[in-house]
Amino acid sequence: MILSTKEQRYFLMLIIAIIAVRLLSLGLYPLYDTTEARYGDMARMMASTNNYLTPMFNELTPFWGKPPLHTWATSLSFELFGVHEFSARLPHFAASLVTILFTFSFTKRWFNQSTAITSVLMLCSMIGFIVGGAMVMTDAILMLSITLAMASFWLNYQNKSHIAGLLFFVAMAMGMLVKGPVSVVIIGIALVVWSLYQGCLLPAIKSLPWLSGLLIFALLALPWYLMAEQATPGFLHYFLWGEHVLRFIEPGWQGDLYGSAHDEAKGTIWLFWLAMAFPWSFILVARIIRQPKKSVKALRQRTLQPINSYLVAWALAPMLLFTLAGNILPAYVMPALPALAILCAQAIKQKQLIKIAAVISLLMLITILGYVCSGQWSKISHAQLLKNVPDNQSVYYWKKRPFSASFYSKGNARVVDNYQQLATLIALRNVLIAVKNSESEAFSIVMSACTSKLVVQRYSLFYCS
Repeated sequence: MILSTKEQRYFLMLIIAIIAVRLLSLGLYPLYDTTEARYGDMARMMASTNNYLTPMFNELTPFWGKPPLHTWATSLSFELFGVHEFSARLPHFAASLVTILFTFSFTKRWFNQSTAITSVLMLCSMIGFIVGGAMVMTDAILMLSITLAMASFWLNYQNKSHIAGLLFFVAMAMGMLVKGPVSVVIIGIALVVWSLYQGCLLPAIKSLPWLSGLLIFALLALPWYLMAEQATPGFLHYFLWGEHVLRFIEPGWQGDLYGSAHDEAKGTIWLFWLAMAFPWSFILVARIIRQPKKSVKALRQRTLQPINSYLVAWALAPMLLFTLAGNILPAYVMPALPALAILCAQAIKQKQLIKIAAVISLLMLITILGYVCSGQWSKISHAQLLKNVPDNQSVYYWKKRPFSASFYSKGNARVVDNYQQLATLIALRNVLIAVKNSESEAFSIVMSACTSKLVVQRYSLFYCS
């Protein structure tokens, strides 16, 4: 499909509009429990303590669940711009923008400018990309590392580019520092599936500069793993065995040190794919259902081309890995989205349909963000509850302190879990106690010393003296 200059401008305007809306929204709503608030608070602690070696789950507990690259990025943003929602989300949004640039550059080089602009519009308008790509979590930077790895390998293989081959190993190290071995597995699945399909497994393997590449990979990734194990012994066993084996073979895995494992039905990753790649996933599925023979024939013709079979393998790799896994999240689809966007740009030729779908996606984005920013979302954040609490005021949470409470209190919120401790605190000083509304009745034993100060969502804040 070739776009006229006017059509290219229109597509670019839609891309800019989607990106601008997301950028403007970054600081308009709080960090919600649990994911964003947890990673945001870990970065806040990292910045305040200057402990960049071991991310901390709380003041006393090291976090072994993920490597620290995404926490480093958020923490650096806090150091530069202050601790708030905009700075927390900014580095992850920036990683998504770099992914967009890589997608455009890759597509323009191997196809043409019209396909490149269309693929970027489709990527930007995927709800999962534009929403998840600016959240405080690991997946935007993981998506960037896998995009860089896949683009670098293709350039290395086709053009015998030594620099591209080295960049491939840099991207692999980056993935190891943001998510761990799962990033290498996703890349490996894509490359093995493609090279076996094309019958070029040995040439593909031989094309990489293994000696210098592995040296770069080891120098970039290995030191942190060794230092992390030395600082907190037991990390490597938990992370490599627990997080990368047991988490995926045991539904509802009970060994999770930092919460409860998800327990989805096997194959749910494909439903997540439908939702995350909306609207383009629905358009593709509708086309296959409406004209199955024609669609299958077109798919076979396109995948005969090595670059398209490469994109198909890239787009399928995360789903192939997680199809039999129960402990999954929708964001696990994100590494597949750039390749899917390039494939959609070739498969969907109706320009008017592309315009309408992208506009619908933009309107959906505005609606979703408006709903979240209005405070109507059911997710919990303690930003409003703690908004007017002075920094020197003692705040305690009854039984459990949520992550957003720690973040918005700058770590000053503490936990009180028995009446004797609570009575002692009230006797010594004036304190604020946050209690879940469902537990207010059990808390009534000390109500005579407390007055209700604020009720937000499912929590009440009491002033006790």
